[in-house]
Amino acid sequence: MLPRIRVKGATIVSMDAKLGVIESGDLLIDNGKIVAVGKNLGGWAVMEIDGRGMIAMPGLINGHIHLWQTALRGIAADWTLDHYFSVLIGKVVGLYTPQDVYLGNLVGALDQVNSGVTTLFDWCHIVNTPAHADAAVDALKDARIRAVFAYGTPMRLFGTKEPHPADAKRMRAERLASKDALVTMALAIRGTDFAPGTAEADIRFARELGLTASFHVACAKHGPRPQSMQSLAQQNLLGEDINLVHANFLTNDEFRVIANAGASVSVTPEVEMQMGLGLPPTGAALAARARLNIGTDVVTGVSTDMFTQMRFLLQTHRALINDGFHKQETMPDKLAITVREVLELATIKSAQCIGLEHKIGSLSPGKEADVVLLRKTDINMRAAPDPIAAIVLHAGVANVDTVIVGGNLVKQNGKLTHVELPRRLAELERSSERLCAGFDYRASAA
Repeated sequence: MLPRIRVKGATIVSMDAKLGVIESGDLLIDNGKIVAVGKNLGGWAVMEIDGRGMIAMPGLINGHIHLWQTALRGIAADWTLDHYFSVLIGKVVGLYTPQDVYLGNLVGALDQVNSGVTTLFDWCHIVNTPAHADAAVDALKDARIRAVFAYGTPMRLFGTKEPHPADAKRMRAERLASKDALVTMALAIRGTDFAPGTAEADIRFARELGLTASFHVACAKHGPRPQSMQSLAQQNLLGEDINLVHANFLTNDEFRVIANAGASVSVTPEVEMQMGLGLPPTGAALAARARLNIGTDVVTGVSTDMFTQMRFLLQTHRALINDGFHKQETMPDKLAITVREVLELATIKSAQCIGLEHKIGSLSPGKEADVVLLRKTDINMRAAPDPIAAIVLHAGVANVDTVIVGGNLVKQNGKLTHVELPRRLAELERSSERLCAGFDYRASAA
């Protein structure tokens, strides 16, 4: 039985349109769910958390990440996308054992919890064998994070016409059958760009299993692209169960097709600009009214916290719109996107993209208790009267005091509560040393 918890006296940023922001508010959690939000809530609690000097907000949702790469943090700092493919995907993937996958996913997931993420979409394309897939899922469960495990196509199948591995059926039937569990399932497929002619069969396979299908699209400029979104739509293969990653070079017409079909788009702004994938397509997606969320993508190349990604998305989109005014020798009369809209993309709208808005994304009575408390007494959060602006513009990992996932207290007083972290970090270091011994990453990007 999960504890009955009351968070008392916090500034509650509910992300619920009806509740809004509540100053000196209380949050009552019972058996893993939010049962009441408001002022001066009565009732008993097994555990009372002093929320004074805190911002209570929904847990952040990372819409796209490759957790398995955690043991190689930063090795791709100076790599282009082509370097990434030729070295990490071309050489390093084959060095990974199931234990390497477990440690990368475990510590990577714990890193996400530590930074205020309560839900993530793990696009896992390190499934060299079924044992690799099992190790990734074991780690997500041990981390006690809410996750969508997207079972990927092994890299040896990229560029072939072979179907998505049938072992996904085993995973779906035996380990991730429930839609109500903390860890659920999706498929990470190759898609229309990386293995033309396979997307249609892979999407039908995902639908056979009742799963979302996610794939990277239009994330590099290698000549003209076919109008793949229109083709999928004509075959009724676009829908709410399709997630498109990056989409940097899709046309406005393609975004309208995506929006009309109800598919979602995941933008990872930092890595897209760093590795040459293209500018984040935030403006085109928003103009088409497509469902949109934010992710961090590759720990090998960029930061892993969602605070950084929110700021990248906000300021890049504003800069691009402002530049249009400057080219006309004028100035904007308003900014293109608000801090609240950006926070929505990392909470409630991200939940909509992964089909979990009925469970998470806002601090609404009846939803799962995925809650983050930020210290607004820290020096970088002081004198910030607007709590939403404080979250998006000023907050960082160091301000994350408390994290609750599904009613489980997984971080308190700035420390993870449920793991032998020193032991796991030492194991990750050994994994990193073994993997790095298998290739020369410093020479690779020269």
